Amino acid sequence: MLRNSVIGDVFIELSEIDSTNNYAMQLINEGMAEHGMCIRADFQTHGKGQLGNTWQAEESKNLLFSIILDTQGFSLQKQFELNAVACISMAELLMTSFTMKDICIKWPNDIYAEGKKIAGILIENNIRGTAWSNAVIGIGLNVNQQTFIDVNRATSMYLLTGKTYKLNMVLKPFLKILNQQFKKFQQNVEIIELYNSMLMNVGKTVMFKRNHEMYSGLLHGVDKQGNLEMSVQGKMKSFKHREVELMLD
Repeated sequence: MLRNSVIGDVFIELSEIDSTNNYAMQLINEGMAEHGMCIRADFQTHGKGQLGNTWQAEESKNLLFSIILDTQGFSLQKQFELNAVACISMAELLMTSFTMKDICIKWPNDIYAEGKKIAGILIENNIRGTAWSNAVIGIGLNVNQQTFIDVNRATSMYLLTGKTYKLNMVLKPFLKILNQQFKKFQQNVEIIELYNSMLMNVGKTVMFKRNHEMYSGLLHGVDKQGNLEMSVQGKMKSFKHREVELMLD
């Protein structure tokens, strides 16, 4: 896999698949993957979310896609920075291309708009020995869906703007932004500071759950490995993903 093609140049569209991430991994395992390849599906029967959850989406209403990236030569320490690249790219798409307001990142990789989840990102990495060979960025973006099981927690571009969108006309500018951000990633441009500037509740006191008990802390941001940094009872603490759960208001 050579890292000389533009993200999105190779495009696969599917009507239905279990998961675009699974399909992408299959292409990688069969030696048929190319850097920047994008796989989009109208419907996923088993779309992946964080912590083994599934991503629920109505057929042909939302963007469900995965992107294959060649990560050979990058340090394993940069895995969270790639996650930051994907989150920043999605936030930038909504803010700049569609002028949406109150866009933020909920640690570690959900995108919220006006206090509700609008997109989720799941990155699966292929590591061989001590080498990071490639990554698959899986993204679900709520575009034209009008109803949700948990209407208090989820939203869509349609619900925020009252407009319907052609899915590929939303995807194309995202791929362009992601390509630009990935180039910065290749050039070791500092990305965590920008991620922290978009982080939900940064600089505020938040409630979080750890070992089934509730605590409060001042949220400072994340470090380069994606660990959450908070002041708890006057002491600086660092928490790994899945070690704590941030509570929403």
